[in-house]
Parts: sequence; C-alpha cells; structure tokens
Amino acid sequence: MARIKSLFLLLMLIFLVACQDFGSKAQKHQEFTAPKNPRNSSIEAHREFLELEKKSIQNYIADRNLDLQRNGTGIYYRIENNPVFDSIINVQSGDEVTYHYKISLLNGSELYSSSADAPAILRVDKEDAEIGLHDALKLMRLGDKGLFILPSHRAFGVSGDQNKIPPFTALVYDLEIVDIQKLQNP
Repeated sequence: MARIKSLFLLLMLIFLVACQDFGSKAQKHQEFTAPKNPRNSSIEAHREFLELEKKSIQNYIADRNLDLQRNGTGIYYRIENNPVFDSIINVQSGDEVTYHYKISLLNGSELYSSSADAPAILRVDKEDAEIGLHDALKLMRLGDKGLFILPSHRAFGVSGDQNKIPPFTALVYDLEIVDIQKLQNP
C-alpha cells in the first residue's frame, strides 16, 4: 500500500510540475502581440519599395545623363522622330504594330531583344503584354525610336516573367516602330 501511495504522490508531483511549465509557455505566447493592422505595415512596405525603385530609376537617368520625360503612370521616356518617315501615323489602340525591341535591367544587362530580320508584332491593347509596353507604343509614330523605363508595376510586376525578369523589377526598353497596320476594332 505504501508503494501505491508513493507512486501516486510521484505521479501527482510530475503532473503539477508539468502544469506549471505549461502555464509559463502559455504565458509566453500571450506576451507576443501581432501588429494591430497588418495591412498598414504591408502598405508602408510597398510605399518604401516604390520610393526605392523611383530613386533607382532616377540614379540610372542621372548616371547616363539622360533627358527623359515622365508620364502620369510613372513611365520615363524619350522619343526620337525619324525625319525619313515624315509620318503622322500615330499608334492607337487596336493597331497591329511591328517593332524592334531590346529589354534591359537598370544595371545594363540585356535580357531580350528582337533580331534584325524578326521584329515583334503586337496588337495594341488587344493582346497580352506588359501594360507599360502598350503605353509606350501608343506614345510613338511610324519610324520613331524610343527609350522607355518602365517601373515594375508597368512591366512584369510581382511575378516577373518566370524566366529572365525577376519580380518587382524596373526595365529599360529600346523600341523602334517598323510598321503600323490600322485594323478595325471588332
């Protein structure tokens, strides 16, 4: 009988020690406090990113002594008109545009380019492509060459292109309009 009492007391002692340890762990969890509004911290982080990206683009422009304009969507650009074409044919939504391109990172690394004998073709605002490319083409005319810097939200955004372009990356586009076909919108 004494053995049973001893065993019972031992088990009770273990139980009390375990409960006391559990209580202190539970208390530690209560000491952690989550942010009151995680959305605000996310918004602030995004604002900080946009500021850093803007400074990075401005440094790129300053380092190369570029004279660029900025439109309301954040795209920086310079367009050179080709006097040979003396064209007033502007690119508009629905047009099929044939163009040469080179896409680079702000560090100068070239990612993609068209070849001399194989320009790209895009139906403006009707085919899937980065929104900033559509915007850039609509600023141009037949024969124009342009330099465009697209902030990440106008380029490939949060996902990149799943190949060479990383997420959240501003891009430099060199574009030249080769042909514009005016198509009827359906």
